[in-house]
Amino acid sequence: MVKAVSFLVVCCALIAVSGTVNADVPLPLHSIEGTSGVFLTSTAYLANPPKEGEIFGKPSFSASAVFGSEKNVESLAVTENILGKFELGYAYERLGLGDWPDDLKAAGVGSVSQHLGMHVFNLRAMVVEEGSYDCSWMPAITLGTHFKWADGQTKLDEDLGGLLDTLGSDRSYGVEFTAVASKTIVDLLPRPIILSAGIRNGDAIHTGFFGFAGHRETTFEGSIIAFLTDRLAFAAEYRQKPDLMNQVEAGGKHLVKAENDWMSLYLAYVIDENTTISGGYANLGNVANHREDNCWGIQLKYEF
Repeated sequence: MVKAVSFLVVCCALIAVSGTVNADVPLPLHSIEGTSGVFLTSTAYLANPPKEGEIFGKPSFSASAVFGSEKNVESLAVTENILGKFELGYAYERLGLGDWPDDLKAAGVGSVSQHLGMHVFNLRAMVVEEGSYDCSWMPAITLGTHFKWADGQTKLDEDLGGLLDTLGSDRSYGVEFTAVASKTIVDLLPRPIILSAGIRNGDAIHTGFFGFAGHRETTFEGSIIAFLTDRLAFAAEYRQKPDLMNQVEAGGKHLVKAENDWMSLYLAYVIDENTTISGGYANLGNVANHREDNCWGIQLKYEF
């Protein structure tokens, strides 16, 4: 299971609470897949909306990294808000494979690159605004479509003699669909908290780094943010993962283990009206041949 980065949720909370933090603060954060939200999941709130009377908001950029004992992930992301209701996003992610190539070679399976890359293109729309229909309890609801392309999957499969295809990774691209609801609660605690819950339908293997299975599953994800001060927030996040690739052992080594869910614990701090920094502890569970239970993540986000 993964305790992944949840600082993005924090950002959403800050921007959602008028009067607590200036509306121009750079929140919410970015997920590593290039959506507004938490580190591994989205929230319904969208980053950096345009000023009244304008169509386009200014772009938001982020750089994120997660460091485990063997594996690591880096991400560069950008989002653009249109009319306060639509979000275009892009992220490039890189997965460092650690000693997995060495284990493959030692087991006589093949020689592979030290990393995998993935391009993610996102389109999201807020279809229900918070408090709509004269209902104070109504959450914001956002729907999303996400096209992913694992640019290293085809070569990896070739280098392994078709092993990925045998294990269930049918292709290098796929499309996911998400629906997420977010609600800011101001009366429960001395400071606001934000609750987010969503579903994701897709066939990504390890979020897509190892390709796509061809048969889809629907999974749950969610987050909670609690404000400690006007500029500092604590967040926790959970993302259910489908286990769509078969396991394999060779040469006395467990080369591909079952995929696990993700979780995280994070802090986010608003530096100024343009910049947010966040970081914390992540548990990524099994990633190929190892468990990554003790990871540390950080993100720097900037809005123009």
